[in-house]
Amino acid sequence: MPHLPPSGSFRVGLVYLYTGLTELLPLNAVYALLIASHGVSTSELSVLFALWTVTTLLCEIPSGAVADRFPRHLVLAAAALAQGTGFILWTALPSLGSFAAGFVLWGLATALTSGTLQSLLYDGLADDGRSEQYAQVSSRLAAVQACSIAVGSLVASPVVLWGGYSAAGWVSVLLTLLAVPTALGMGRGRRRAPATDDTGTGTDGLAAQGWLSLLRAGLAEARHTPQVRSSLLLVSVLAGIGVVDEYLPVLALEGGAPPATIPLLLLLPWAAMAVGGLMGWRLAKAGNGVLAGLLLAGGSALALGALSHHPGGFLGIAAFYWILRMLQVVMGARLQHAITGPARATVSSVAGLGAQTVSLMIFLGSALGARWASASVLVAATAVPVFLTAMLLLLPRYGRPPHVAPSATESPDGVPPVSGPALQADPRENRSAPVKESDA
Repeated sequence: MPHLPPSGSFRVGLVYLYTGLTELLPLNAVYALLIASHGVSTSELSVLFALWTVTTLLCEIPSGAVADRFPRHLVLAAAALAQGTGFILWTALPSLGSFAAGFVLWGLATALTSGTLQSLLYDGLADDGRSEQYAQVSSRLAAVQACSIAVGSLVASPVVLWGGYSAAGWVSVLLTLLAVPTALGMGRGRRRAPATDDTGTGTDGLAAQGWLSLLRAGLAEARHTPQVRSSLLLVSVLAGIGVVDEYLPVLALEGGAPPATIPLLLLLPWAAMAVGGLMGWRLAKAGNGVLAGLLLAGGSALALGALSHHPGGFLGIAAFYWILRMLQVVMGARLQHAITGPARATVSSVAGLGAQTVSLMIFLGSALGARWASASVLVAATAVPVFLTAMLLLLPRYGRPPHVAPSATESPDGVPPVSGPALQADPRENRSAPVKESDA
């Protein structure tokens, strides 16, 4: 079946706007305080957090298959609507049951967004013959995300002073509901081209079989394709390691920082993540040796900064997050370029599940280690998986990054030409097949 050309250029700006609206939430900084102010105990709050995590884990991969079966901009709109509905329950009807329902909806929204946004972005660029720009665009998207979270945290204090926790809730409701028409706008004026796999075989029949077929196809590609499998592992570990920031306020207190200065210290890692996100695309063509060296330097900076027992150590922690965000952008782009099957969102969601698993392991390990170790030791210990990831990058099985064919309007810049079924008339297929293990 011939491919239909897209009827309009993909609107990257709407992806930036959607991310900004769903991350610029003052409620993120104070939701625990909101819940506690309505009589929820610490143990009950822990149960709510567990419910949130379990919901995300259970829905992560199935929601990716949903995003492969149905238009992804509709899935993103549903995610924003679910999150906004949860915030409405918290703000208008605060109770233990409402908080539980809100966390379930938030976990569902997280799962629906994970993998879907990256897949929509990659396929949208590929439809326009611009798949080689994914690293640069996703780099900017990471910067938008970090800046939005930081600004949301900064405005939380004046919003709460102005109207209490309910004001933070209603502002967050408004932002998430504004994200719904933003998501819908991503699909306006465009027609989804029938998908093909890397052999040129049409996959419309597979999609017509439904959600379960796409789920199986995505899991099969994640499990049996070496380039995809190795990229998924690296993306999962790099994303999961980032949760060490949850312990930074305790680390700052332990290091003698006055409580009033802790929010300013926490801005350093957030600013570093924004800069790292903005710069990450520049490392898209870097070799694994360079990336491994950066990770070793970042892990060392994290350990030294945590063990310094001084507020100045946050400069080292900021350096770690700068490097980590750059590597997250690079590996995320490699994963998207490596995927060639019909279930891109499903495969991407496997990375989300892996990141959640790594985060959970860090939380559990820190909870056990807190009986014998200080916060500085626990944060410094996070450098161990960082070093191990650097070692993984040097293993031959991880090979070279997948080649990306340049668009017809740009120069090759020294990238070897791609031959075979990856080069087809449809711009959607203007990318190369992943490097096989035997080629590495």
